[in-house]
Amino acid sequence: MKKTFLKLIVLVVLAVAFGAPSCWAAEKGYCYIVSYSMREKTAYITPVFVAKVSGATYSEEEFVADVVLIRKMENQFQNYLAGQGMNTADFVISARVAYRSQAIADSRLADEESDFTSRGYTIRDENKFKFKN
Repeated sequence: MKKTFLKLIVLVVLAVAFGAPSCWAAEKGYCYIVSYSMREKTAYITPVFVAKVSGATYSEEEFVADVVLIRKMENQFQNYLAGQGMNTADFVISARVAYRSQAIADSRLADEESDFTSRGYTIRDENKFKFKN
């Protein structure tokens, strides 16, 4: 009886240690969203905002972001654009997620804006967009 109970306790401890939900290790990731239309030659870019991400990393600059978070961000921005009266079928919407600091995200955002500008796109800052995590 004692061995069975001891095995059960060890199993529970191992399950909690290795199966802890990712929200227990949530970190702040700095993100932004880019949406562009090749036909209109316009790029809509949100300001950098914070989202909860797992603490897992694969580089010194980024956290690992899950697909659920990416889809949530892209869907919210697509709904935002549709609410502005735009045909979202004309746009490519892409979330840039989980940078480890505000400075890294700001740098990437500036690089992306200059890239779109050099290709002849009009940049529209979507400061009214608010991500709901």
